[in-house]
Amino acid sequence: MFYMKVFKNEYKEKDDNKPSYSNSNFTVKERVVLEPGVAYTIGMWKDKERDALNIKVDEKRVATPQPSLKVEDDDIPY
Repeated sequence: MFYMKVFKNEYKEKDDNKPSYSNSNFTVKERVVLEPGVAYTIGMWKDKERDALNIKVDEKRVATPQPSLKVEDDDIPY
């Protein structure tokens, strides 16, 4: 759905109300609409190369049940 990177705020001082991480140039590639009452997944991890956090928001995927491979007694030929 969408992905963003936020960078550590170098100008943050103790007891100020500035965010610890931000991105003043965040853009999305397409229109994103989050529907009320719909579950989404969100993940966040630290960037290995920069002092930044990566955030990903995606539609929640529900596991599809696997078909049963149970053999019924009626299928046995004896």
